[in-house]
Order: sequence, then C-alpha cells, then structure tokens
Amino acid sequence: MNALDRSIPPKSYSIKDFSLPKPSEFTLDNSCKVFSIPNSAQPIIHFSLYIKGGKLLEKEKGAAALTAKMMGEGVEGMDSKALHQKLESYGAILSTSSDIDSFTISGHCMKRYFAEVIQLVKKYLTVSTFAEKDFSHILQVMLQQQQLNEEKTSYLSTKLFRENFYGDQHPYGKSLSSEALKNFQLNEVSRYYQENILGNPFQLFITGDVGELEIKEINKYLGSIAVREDAVFTYPDFVSKISSPQLNIYQEKEDAVQTSIRIGCPTFTLPNPDLEAFTILNEVLGGYFGSRLMKNVREEKGLTYGIHSSFRNETNQGYFLIATDLKKESKDLALQEIYKEINILTEEEISEEELETVKNYMTGNFVMSINSNLSLLEVTKSLYKKGLPFNYYDDYVSRIQEIESPTLKEVANKYFKQDMLEICVG
Repeated sequence: MNALDRSIPPKSYSIKDFSLPKPSEFTLDNSCKVFSIPNSAQPIIHFSLYIKGGKLLEKEKGAAALTAKMMGEGVEGMDSKALHQKLESYGAILSTSSDIDSFTISGHCMKRYFAEVIQLVKKYLTVSTFAEKDFSHILQVMLQQQQLNEEKTSYLSTKLFRENFYGDQHPYGKSLSSEALKNFQLNEVSRYYQENILGNPFQLFITGDVGELEIKEINKYLGSIAVREDAVFTYPDFVSKISSPQLNIYQEKEDAVQTSIRIGCPTFTLPNPDLEAFTILNEVLGGYFGSRLMKNVREEKGLTYGIHSSFRNETNQGYFLIATDLKKESKDLALQEIYKEINILTEEEISEEELETVKNYMTGNFVMSINSNLSLLEVTKSLYKKGLPFNYYDDYVSRIQEIESPTLKEVANKYFKQDMLEICVG
C-alpha cells in the first residue's frame, strides 16, 4: 500500500451546470400561491409564509419589528405560555420576522403534526392577540438593544449611509431610534396588524415531506382566510442618484475607539443583464477572504481585521456597499487604498488566474450553500422575491464561466465611475 504524499494536493475539477428542484405551484381557494418542493427523505416539513410590506408600511417607526416580536405571544384562546406549550408538545417551531420590504412567518415540524401547526399559523394571521404585559417586556428589551446599537459606530455608519443615500423621507431611508421607541404605544402594534397582516395576500413556500394531504390541509386552513381583493402594494421608485448633496460625511463620536467606514453607490434592480458580471466584480474587490481589499487593507497594510463589499438588493432597488471598521488614525489611509482598488478595476483588466480563482470560489460556494431542504427553500423564496425565474441557477455556472475580463472592466466603468457616498463615523 502506497503512503499518502501530503505534499501533493488533490486534483480539482471544474463544476458543471446542475439543476435544482423546481417548486410545484398551487393556487389556494383565496387566490394565494403555494410553492412546494417535496423531499420525503425525512418526515419533516419546513415552510415560510411571505407577506409583502414589512417596514415599508409603517406609520410609526418600529411598528413592523414590534408586531413581529409580539405575534406568537398570544392568539385567541391561548396566552403566550399556552401557545408555547402547544408548540413544544408538537416539537415544532414558529417564528415571525420583518425586514425592510416583507413580513415572514417561518417554521418547521414533524409531518404528523403538520395539520395542527398550520392551524396555529392561521391563528397567527387572523386572531393574534397583543397583551400589555408582553408588550411592555418586549418593548423594554428592544429599547435596550436599540440603545446599545446607537453606541456602535458600525450601526451608526450604516444608518447614516441609508439616510443620506435614500433621503430620510424615503421608506428605505427611515431609521428607528431609541427616542421613538420610548413613546411607542401598544395600539400601534394592533393597527399595523389590522392594516398590514390581517387579510393581506401571502405566498407560502414549503419543502420536505409534503404530499397531497398536506396541500389539502394548507388549502383547508390557509385557503379559507378571507383575503382583501383590493389589497395593492406598490414599491418605492428606484433611486438612481444619491439623495444627499454632500457625498463625504464624517460624524465624530468622541468616546469611540474606532471609525466605521461605509462607501457605496446605486446599481440596478433585478432582473438585470449585468447581475453576474457585477457579482464577479464584487467578489474580486471585497466579496470574499481572498479579495483585493482584504489583501491590501487587512493583510498588507494591517489597518483592519476585516473589510468587505456587497451588492445589496431591496425590492425595486439595488446598491453597492463597502464596509469596514478600523482605528481612527487609519481612516485616511484606508480610504485612499479603497478608492485605489476601485479605480484599478476601471483601468485594468483582471488577470486570467485571479478571475479563474474567483469564478471557482463563487460556483463552489454556491454548491456548498445548497445542503438541505431549508437552504433550498430559502433559495427558492429569494428568487421569487427578486423577480428571477426558478430555473435561474440551471445554467448559472456556465454564465459565470463565460464572463471575461474586458466585460468586467466595462461593467466596472459603468457603475464605479459615478459619485460615491462616503460615510465615516468615529
């Protein structure tokens, strides 16, 4: 038997196109959609119910987040304790969350308890109750967390970036504050629930051991919910230009030991033909640990523990963002190096070796990310929210591999030559 020579790396192989399972689509009696991806390997079901709106529909800042935290603390006939005991007896988990443009109820359970759990989901959607004692506790916890956030330069810089990028009157630019939370009343939670959850259309994404019986149960319980026929939701217009006339903003924080930097610009909405090329550009610049910004600012200059860039996609909006936290005295040099790396991408073509490394990282990382029913459900829901087809990833590897350096340079000039918003807090 030959000894293993550990000085010789294992052979690497290029990833080929592959097809992800596609959801079957069902329409409930109330016209709401269900997207199902069956996989009976285990008797477990995962689901995520998605409602458009989220923070965008708030009349009072914090209403969506507080409503999400309050839902699940009681429904008609069951207080918080009874509800949690019921879920525990099923071995099930239900959670509610809100983000900037949607509201979500997610959960998982054993197949044999699915009917009971989906009935609880219906109660969440139709007869949630909001007790003052639960509200006071949740509000206090949320207030304390908000006050802690407002001491962090990383939080403040991101908040300041969004306010100046969108404008503080744009729904995406509005920010929560501890002062607003101090004056928040329980009736605002009830109002948000009545106006934006109760009777609003939804989409359900479900995967796992789902069969004909489960689809019938979904229709029986969720399809019987009266949905408003006049419910119309409109997303804000695309912001193609930075709102703030001032592009370089420095906010001093005397007691801060570090400075947080946020730099970004508008990009595009989805779907868009530049998506794959821009995603590669982002990876090269700051999207992974071997990126140019990490090598320059972290490894060579030693200015920070981490720096990264990302493409942020919100419904009908997209922007590019670079983020890092470092010592105050390193701010100017870091800014200089960040802009230098951006300019290089607009002036020079990426080498074939670096481009191949990034492409292999991107495709390999994507394959590794699809490792469970739950991750497949999240990918499917993400495609739906972004307006991308469910077969988007069928030729994803080929599309990535076909993009060449001249195209990337062209896309870099298209997006990185415009004004950049620069925020520094520290």
